[in-house]
Amino acid sequence: MPELPEVQTVVTELNKKLKGRKIKRVAVFAAKLVSLGPNTVSNIRDVTQKTVDQFCKLLTGRKIVSVSRRGKMLIFNVDGPLTMLAHLKMTGQFIFEDKILAKKTGSQYRLLNKPTAPLVKLPSKHTHVVFYFTDGSTLYFNDIRKFGYLRVVLDKEMGDVKEFREYGPEPLEKSFTFEVFAEALKKRKAIPIKLALMDTKVVVGIGNIYSDEILYHAHVRPDRRVDSLKPKELKAVFGQIKPVLQTGIKYKGSSVGDFVRTDGKWGSMGKHHFVYGRKKQACLGCGT
Repeated sequence: MPELPEVQTVVTELNKKLKGRKIKRVAVFAAKLVSLGPNTVSNIRDVTQKTVDQFCKLLTGRKIVSVSRRGKMLIFNVDGPLTMLAHLKMTGQFIFEDKILAKKTGSQYRLLNKPTAPLVKLPSKHTHVVFYFTDGSTLYFNDIRKFGYLRVVLDKEMGDVKEFREYGPEPLEKSFTFEVFAEALKKRKAIPIKLALMDTKVVVGIGNIYSDEILYHAHVRPDRRVDSLKPKELKAVFGQIKPVLQTGIKYKGSSVGDFVRTDGKWGSMGKHHFVYGRKKQACLGCGT
């Protein structure tokens, strides 16, 4: 599942590419991936054609003002009294294609991060929503497992979005201090520190990949219970959160599984993992 560095990579690239572009048309090929309103989207969805038509109608003619995020949730700000939220979940992908890239690639991309993966022409059977812009460019939303979603929320309802109300602090903001981190952990004393790091009420954006990397650099076993950690160990964990995530952003995310950047290229953070995905390989710290 894409984590904060992967989502931030997508946000940064889409913000640069989409800002100012106007949506000419929206095509939805899998109704269950779109919804309206602030309510949480479940994996079991029954979406009517009326909802799909309304989703498309609300976004058609809108201009993209900016793309941002909260936790792993992408936020597409458009001109008008509404916002589109998007969650990649396990295998969601956004690929943006202008005329230059389309000519260069022939609209063919590897949706799996393996050199042997076949080139797939977009839109493919895994493309579920397509945004066509007035300048001829296109934004594809692919999702092999169909867990991701896009939903339109009125700006006046944004305060009712459950995820935003329950999310913990952003780990890269100045307001995320050790005191904030330690306070959040008080309610999670009996669980492993790895699970605590992955709890979005403690801190957002951290999953299996970056929790492993953070704990490696902090020299703390992932199975240690929170209440077994000494203050200096908790401070060591906290001290590695920002640098590890910033390194992930620097290298455009970890392309393991299905994550690809918005031009179909892979992130290179995987080459800089110290532990994640390196089972039975020599330790990069001591060589054993």
